Amino acid sequence: MASTERRHVLITFARSFLTLNLARRMAAAGHKVTVVDSMAVGVSRYSNAVSAFHRVSPPKYKPQEYCRELAAIVEREKVDIVIPIHEETDILAMMAGLFPPSCDLFLSPFEVEDTLHNKLKYQQALVDHGISTLEFREISSPEDAVAASEEFTTPFAIKQAYSRGSQKVYKAYPGDDLSYLTYDPTNPWIAQEWLEGDRYCTYSVCRDGEMYAHATYPVSYAIGGSSCLTFEHVDHPGIVDWSRRLVKEFEFTGHLGLDFIDHPDRGLVTIECNPRGTSGIMMFTDEERVDRAFFGENTDLITPPEGRTTMIGAGMALYGWRKSSYPDNTFRKFFAEMRKADDVIASKRDPKPGVMMPIAYAGILRDARRYHVGLDGGFMHDHEWDGRPI
Repeated sequence: MASTERRHVLITFARSFLTLNLARRMAAAGHKVTVVDSMAVGVSRYSNAVSAFHRVSPPKYKPQEYCRELAAIVEREKVDIVIPIHEETDILAMMAGLFPPSCDLFLSPFEVEDTLHNKLKYQQALVDHGISTLEFREISSPEDAVAASEEFTTPFAIKQAYSRGSQKVYKAYPGDDLSYLTYDPTNPWIAQEWLEGDRYCTYSVCRDGEMYAHATYPVSYAIGGSSCLTFEHVDHPGIVDWSRRLVKEFEFTGHLGLDFIDHPDRGLVTIECNPRGTSGIMMFTDEERVDRAFFGENTDLITPPEGRTTMIGAGMALYGWRKSSYPDNTFRKFFAEMRKADDVIASKRDPKPGVMMPIAYAGILRDARRYHVGLDGGFMHDHEWDGRPI
């Protein structure tokens, strides 16, 4: 099962379950894995798959220090590829010139990353490329808000151009008073048509405009109906073709996540794009050798096994039993899903990350209090990028 070439892989955001699962896949294929984080305790740090951990500066608050520290690790330890997981991707893309040419940064140029990350720019880019999308408006002032409320004839969502994980998403109706909105000149709001239909999320591994690995999963159990807690790959050729077109149009390199609505009359439209790691990476097993996709080595598209369900066990325990987590949710449905799904943290072969979970979450709670945000915000707050120039 060993790779024909053993590489030294550096993965960011060690506290993330995504990082843990990717580290396990990389190590199982014979690669050496280093992880970094601004928090001292992250579940990936304690994995058997990880050879080294480095604590670094928080990229949101000390972006230049963060990038210089990573570049020094790369130079000193002869890292072959840096795989960013969260929104530190944008920050690294801005300062890619700090890294030695011998190291591969698994990301696209900053202009591409920013266009796909920014929800307004993304929707406009779809229009410019002739791709059908949802009706949308920019809201940068109280006057824009009044105009949007008057122009929309159906319900619409309001969220900031730089946002994530369904944070601060408001559902509005034509004629609503939107005076509650506050304005940040670097992070405007987008008003976007609210369309009902079958909802899917994707995860793709891409290089130079080609898609090498892909997962599609319907929205099932989720926090507030938005942030998925359970994952099961399904075959949806239309979504694969749509995703391939987008990747080709932007000559994209990196992880890519898309949120889709499959409407019976209008077909596929995307709500937003996440040019970073998403939960889909947690659906792959060692057998698929998804590591090859990060190096562009495979010829056939790598997908997770169908029929296998995975879950974020801690998240399911905290949120999965709630009514808002699943349509017509009951305790019977919740327990049945818990029994069926494989936890993405717990592993008999790699038990320490599961054991360290309470301590890791204690650290996240400390950060949440420090930044005056909720648990989900505390988890990623210091790795977010909201468009502010560096």
